[in-house]
Amino acid sequence: MSTFRSVCAVATALLSLAACTPPDSSAPTTPAVPMPALQASIDNSTFEEATRGMSNKTWLWTRGDGPAQIHYSTPDGRDYAWLVGQRRIAQGQWQVNTVPDASGQMLTQICLRYPGGALPGLSAGWTCRPAGKMFFDMAEREAGDPLRINGRSQALFVLDRPPASLAEVQARVRG
Repeated sequence: MSTFRSVCAVATALLSLAACTPPDSSAPTTPAVPMPALQASIDNSTFEEATRGMSNKTWLWTRGDGPAQIHYSTPDGRDYAWLVGQRRIAQGQWQVNTVPDASGQMLTQICLRYPGGALPGLSAGWTCRPAGKMFFDMAEREAGDPLRINGRSQALFVLDRPPASLAEVQARVRG
């Protein structure tokens, strides 16, 4: 019986100490933050909306592996990518498709590929992302080809740093 009392006394002492230990200052103090706008974008993207969202658009991409990129996506599925630090403009394709996700729900995705030339951040094979996430992650997007990169293989100048906006690059193109 004395062993049992000793074990109980030690356990009680340990519980008391644990209750008095200050919480880890690096541990989060609030619940995880849901991202309903992102999830809604992914869930509600349709093939038609994704196609309209890409077709004849210039967009700035600053996420993921590789340097920042400016793209012009033509209505007929061609894509031109101008990467920070490169004079060459990569010529590729874009497409929208739908596939079942892990739960069997249909997921609209945007796929890009750039065969024939390896540049950081671009893939020769199709790389696909959920359409809603793709649009959510774009830094900027606008209609048309204001930077005049459609059909070009060389940029007018080398972007030496990620641009703050498409307007910043447009000013240099016009100037």
